[in-house]
Amino acid sequence: MLKPLKKDILKRLTIAAVDASNNAFHPITPKGVGAAVLTTEDEIFQGCNVQTTISGLGVCAEQCAIYHAVANGKYDYKAVAVYFPSEKFIKPCGMCLQLINEFSQVINKDIIIVMINNKNKFKFTSVNKELKDGYGPRVAGKNISAYAKNK
Repeated sequence: MLKPLKKDILKRLTIAAVDASNNAFHPITPKGVGAAVLTTEDEIFQGCNVQTTISGLGVCAEQCAIYHAVANGKYDYKAVAVYFPSEKFIKPCGMCLQLINEFSQVINKDIIIVMINNKNKFKFTSVNKELKDGYGPRVAGKNISAYAKNK
């Protein structure tokens, strides 16, 4: 069972994800997406979507936030928040779910996914719920113990 996020942490995650969306590079679509990753030490790393006119060169906001955390030596996440400026709650895409799943396997725990809409309302799910029995490094028999604790 996942522990719910504290209100102050949820507020910080929301602000970080919304702020990151303002930095998105989105020449293809009218809206930018923002994300924020919460580590087990309650650090937050932001990311935004980066679109390109050449298919495959862009990156989703969730991926950007995770890469930002990894670049800072952080592999242990409690939550990933995604903000999409719409009334709808948007889940991470399949690629992003797979990436979140990889880090869920690093810490051998489920990771909360927080979907935030333009009314600052929340909907919660988790990577294990969205990508049940997901393939990843543990399933593949890879030794990922070096990443289980921050270096």
